[in-house]
Amino acid sequence: MNSRPFTRLRISKTNHLLCKAKINGKNAILIIDTGASNSCIHSELQEYFELKEKGDFFDAAGASEGKMEAILTSECKIQLGKSFKAKQAFVLLDLNHINKTLKSQGAEKIDGIIGTDFLKKNKALIDYSVRKVFL
Repeated sequence: MNSRPFTRLRISKTNHLLCKAKINGKNAILIIDTGASNSCIHSELQEYFELKEKGDFFDAAGASEGKMEAILTSECKIQLGKSFKAKQAFVLLDLNHINKTLKSQGAEKIDGIIGTDFLKKNKALIDYSVRKVFL
C-alpha cells in the first residue's frame, strides 16, 4: 500500500485522466497529460484563479494547428487530493480548441492541464488500477 498523498482520477469519455484540484483555493478540473511538457491553465480563467503573469508572451506549440500565444504565471498554490499542497507556475494558454473538441465528443470541459513539469517535480506515480496519482 502506498502511503504517499494522492488524488483520485476519473477517466473521461475521451479516455483522458481527469483530477479535481484547487488553484489558489478555487476548484479546477485538470487533465493529467504526461505528453504535455508544461502545466497550463485556460487563459480565460486567469482572473478567476488569481494568476499573475510573469515575463513576456511567447509562442507555444500544442495539440492544435500552428503556434499559440502563451505567457507564464508566477507560482501559485495548488492542492490535489486532501493533503498534497505545492507551488506551481502555469502557462496561460487559450484552451478553447481543446474544450470544443471535448464537448463535441460528449466530454466535460477542462480548466487546465497537469503536465510533465509538475509530475516530474513531484515524483508522481500514476496507478491506473486504482485510478490514483500519488505525489
